[in-house]
Amino acid sequence: MDVREQVENAYLKWKGHLPELMTRLPRSGSERIYFRLSDAEGDAIGAYNPGREENDAFVGFTKHFITKGIRVPEVFIYYPEEKIYFLEDLGDTNLFTWLALRPAEKRFDNETENLMKEIVHDLVKIQAEGIKGLDLTLCYPHRSFDRQSIIWDMNYFKYMFLKLIFAPFNEIRLERDFERLTAFLLEAGQDYFLFRDFQTANIMIRHGVPYYIDYQGGRCGAAQYDIASLVYDGKAYIPSGLRDLLIDYHAEELHKATGKSISEIRKYTDAFAAVRLMQALGAFGYRGLYENKPTFTESIVPAVGLLAMVLKQLAIHIDLPELTAAVTAIPEQKKFKLLQEGHEHLKINISSFAFSQGKTLSMENGGGFVFDCRSLKNPGKLPDLSALTGKDSRVSEFLAAEDEALNFVIDCVNMIRNTIPLYRSKGIPSINVAFGCTGGRHRSVWCADRAAALLDKNPGVEVIVNHSGLEEK
Repeated sequence: MDVREQVENAYLKWKGHLPELMTRLPRSGSERIYFRLSDAEGDAIGAYNPGREENDAFVGFTKHFITKGIRVPEVFIYYPEEKIYFLEDLGDTNLFTWLALRPAEKRFDNETENLMKEIVHDLVKIQAEGIKGLDLTLCYPHRSFDRQSIIWDMNYFKYMFLKLIFAPFNEIRLERDFERLTAFLLEAGQDYFLFRDFQTANIMIRHGVPYYIDYQGGRCGAAQYDIASLVYDGKAYIPSGLRDLLIDYHAEELHKATGKSISEIRKYTDAFAAVRLMQALGAFGYRGLYENKPTFTESIVPAVGLLAMVLKQLAIHIDLPELTAAVTAIPEQKKFKLLQEGHEHLKINISSFAFSQGKTLSMENGGGFVFDCRSLKNPGKLPDLSALTGKDSRVSEFLAAEDEALNFVIDCVNMIRNTIPLYRSKGIPSINVAFGCTGGRHRSVWCADRAAALLDKNPGVEVIVNHSGLEEK
């Protein structure tokens, strides 16, 4: 019996009937497999995970966090032996996509700053309140972010990234730096709940409100690790000014919650940022360089830049000469330069068009996609929006408020992104992507611009946008 049948049977056991619709969700870097299941009562997420200990941790932590008023998805029912649980569906918009789908001029505006501060406020609550009364026997694979955990992350970075990227280093001197950094990190204590993977992909945004997922690897640890995970997320491109503001805000909120001095909190932030980035690069190396998954390799270049910056800041507290030298040497390695160039430059021509006017497809050797946006709600039918276009803020806000529109764009972008390495391997220099709607002025324009914003973040990709429906007016 395959996983789909197992989840379907568990749903039947829970609900007494089979789902009307069952859709498998895209996989990330874990062994967990998710499905969206729908019936007349609504949607639920079905999760299968072969790791029983992880499941126990997630379900146990969730129940505890809900008693603390922390926004996490409700677990409807858990079948431990089947290794399946059903939980609340929070939609498809996480913080990463919420940011990417915003117009460039609004991406990091006051609204974003206020949302990020709300998230940091929630983080302190998770860390300081979430640890109280928590059953620590649930923590898996480690009860705390201890010496063994830290050294494991550093070696993950060494073997899965430095060696795979062919960065030069002296083994003995690097081990000495690892020991020195570990001792410094342990000075910070392990008094809080360490979320472990508090990054933009694990913060869901539903109706403008943040919810938190993927904390099954949580354990006791220092509070600085999670804020570093958030603001030094290599894929999110958080500006340095906002990053510094959020780090300071976290220190202030933690001081209010615990009485710990702000200077003591800030002393260790850069060190935890360094080890977090090392762990992330280890994962990017394993999934991207070893398993050749493009969504991981695209994060390597920005993460290396952030790590180099953090190590420079950390130097006022601790001297790590070999680690710093190894990271400094990474950009000179041939494999890194290929990543920096995106292997081969790929041009993505994105256009919007009107089905009422027809669409002429390019017959040149290459490839691409045509997406039909007509299933989405049409702002053109509203009298106060009909004269506007998908580039106007009121139309953009109308469509951005619709989960169906956001999910449609995200699905389109994932399909395009997954084919980028295939086109590059064939030596194809450009592809064409078209979004069409009835009049070519509202939905297709908005979808084309949002897709361009998401794809433009890929290294070695040049995105050109053309709105044929607007040019004709």
